[in-house]
Amino acid sequence: MASASDIAKHLAGLIGANDEEATVSQFLDTGYAPLNYALSSRWDGGIAVGRQVEIAGPSTSGKTAIATRAMIAAQAMGGIAGFFDHERSFSGALAKRIGLDVTPGKFIYKKPRTFEDSLTMAVRAGELIRKQKLIAPEAPICFVFDSLASMVPQSALMDMKTKKDRDMTDRNMNDNTALARATSAHLPTFNLYIEEFGISAIFTNQIRMKIGVVYGDPRKTPGGESPYFYDTQKLMLGAASKIQKGTGENAEILGVEVSGVVAKNKVSRPFLRASWRFIFQEDGFGKFDVERSLIEFLVAEKLLEDKGAGRVLWDGKAIHKEQLARRIEANKALAELHALLPKAYEPPVVAEAELNGESEAEPIQEAA
Repeated sequence: MASASDIAKHLAGLIGANDEEATVSQFLDTGYAPLNYALSSRWDGGIAVGRQVEIAGPSTSGKTAIATRAMIAAQAMGGIAGFFDHERSFSGALAKRIGLDVTPGKFIYKKPRTFEDSLTMAVRAGELIRKQKLIAPEAPICFVFDSLASMVPQSALMDMKTKKDRDMTDRNMNDNTALARATSAHLPTFNLYIEEFGISAIFTNQIRMKIGVVYGDPRKTPGGESPYFYDTQKLMLGAASKIQKGTGENAEILGVEVSGVVAKNKVSRPFLRASWRFIFQEDGFGKFDVERSLIEFLVAEKLLEDKGAGRVLWDGKAIHKEQLARRIEANKALAELHALLPKAYEPPVVAEAELNGESEAEPIQEAA
C-alpha cells in the first residue's frame, strides 16, 4: 500500500496539489460594531469580501444605508465601490454626505436594464480592475445590487418585446418564475468570479409574505431559492418598534428601531442579532444613527451608566443621550465609544417569534 505522501505525489502529477481553502480574510465595516459582531463575531468585522451577501427587509428599514456603509469601508481600504441601481432610486448627494466618494474611478454607478447585464458588468469590471492592477491586490471591491426584487431577467424583457399587443395583466407561470430561473442559472458562475476577483457582492432585497402559512416564517424574498443557497451572509431586517415623540394621535414618528437577524452565515455563528436606530430626515431620506445606537447598546450592556430621564454619565457629568450622540458625531469621536466595547460579549438569543417575523415592541418615547 502506498503512503499518503506517495499518493499525494501521484495525484499532484495528474490534478495538481491541493488548493488553498476558500476562506474569508477581509470584512467591510458596516459602521456599527454590534452589527459587525452579529455578522462576523468581531467588532471590527462585518460584511464578507469575496462573497455574496443579501440584505433583505421592508421599506424604510435602512438596507441601502448599510450597503452604502460597506461601500465607504471598501474605499477606505483602498478599494473601489459600485452601485447597480435597478430601482432607479440611488441618491449620490446623500451617499456623498455620509462619506462615499462618488468620483468616477473610485465609484461606479450604473443603471442596468436586466439581471444578466448587471452581473456581466460587475464581473467585467472586477476582471479589468484585477488584471490591470488598478488597485492593490488586497484592496476590496464592493458592488451593491439594488434590489434583487427589481432586477428584470433577460427572458422577461425579451418576452415583453414580442408581446407588444398583449395586455400587461396577461401573465403566465413563466413570467412569475423568470427571475428565479435566472438566479438559478447565473449565480453559480457569478460566485466563482466574485471569489476570484475579491468582490463583495451585496444584493438588497424586499420581503413578501407567503399566503396561508400558519407555522414557520411567512416571509420570503424574491428571486427564488438560489440566492439563499449562494449567500454567505443573509441579513433579515425588521422594524422592531417606532421611535416617536408624544403619544396618541399627536405622536410624531421620528424613526424606527431596526432589528437585524443574520439568518444565514458561513463565516460565523448564524442567528445572531443586533438592533439600531434608523431616523427619518427632513429631506425624505433615512439616517443610520450609529452614534445614538451605540450609546443605547452600551447602556443596555451596563457599560455606560444610566442616570435616568434619558441621560448617561459621561466625563463625570450627566448628559442626554441625544446630545452626547450629536457631539460625538460632530467631533468624529466614535472611537471613544468603541473603547467601551466589551472584550467578551454574548449576543442576544434570537427567539423563534423573531425568526418568524412575529415580534412586536412598544413605541420608544423620546424626550421632548
